[in-house]
Amino acid sequence: MPFNAATTVRNTVALLTALLLALAADVSLAAPRAHAHGRYWITTFAQANGYPNTVCGTGNGHPCGPNGYLYAGSNYVNCRAWGAEVNDGRGNHNRWWLLTDLDTPAGSRGWVSAYYLSGQGNDQADYWNGSRWVPIPDC
Repeated sequence: MPFNAATTVRNTVALLTALLLALAADVSLAAPRAHAHGRYWITTFAQANGYPNTVCGTGNGHPCGPNGYLYAGSNYVNCRAWGAEVNDGRGNHNRWWLLTDLDTPAGSRGWVSAYYLSGQGNDQADYWNGSRWVPIPDC
């Protein structure tokens, strides 16, 4: 039986492709990531209350209290969701809420209003990607 280099190469490529797909499938079945979304770095101008959902702590009939705090400064968030408006009564407001790991208590998760983001306009929730402002992905 003669040696056919083209067939051997094709079979080798097929085998390697199958192996890579199997490895990729195995990686995807590994331990799930801690968060469904990435980390997007933002800066807050003041300490912000963290809440268990996007309607707590606002004057909208949902009088639940904060479940933690996010300190002012550089923080990461995982994603954003539209929720109840937070405003200062002087025209500054935001309806975006950001899911993050709160600073206190340690290990707690919560929603923080994007009102506290530095350098943002009304109803904005963006992060700096190194070259431009980009909306934080939706949850």
